[in-house]
Amino acid sequence: MSQVRVLVGTRKGAFVLTSNAKREKWDVSGPHFAGWEIYHVKGSQADPNQPLDCDAYSRFGSACDPFTW
Repeated sequence: MSQVRVLVGTRKGAFVLTSNAKREKWDVSGPHFAGWEIYHVKGSQADPNQPLDCDAYSRFGSACDPFTW
């Protein structure tokens, strides 16, 4: 069965929500990059286990170093 993944950026960090295709129960992972205001999160469709990349409003470019977690 396929899996659904939602990447969420908030004022408290980034979160990854995962569920099965029926979307009856969700698992929440995070906060990643705690304390950062995350406005944009992206992941790989080809490899869902690849680290995330995200942007924060308070600086230019990527605010996240995916190789440190």
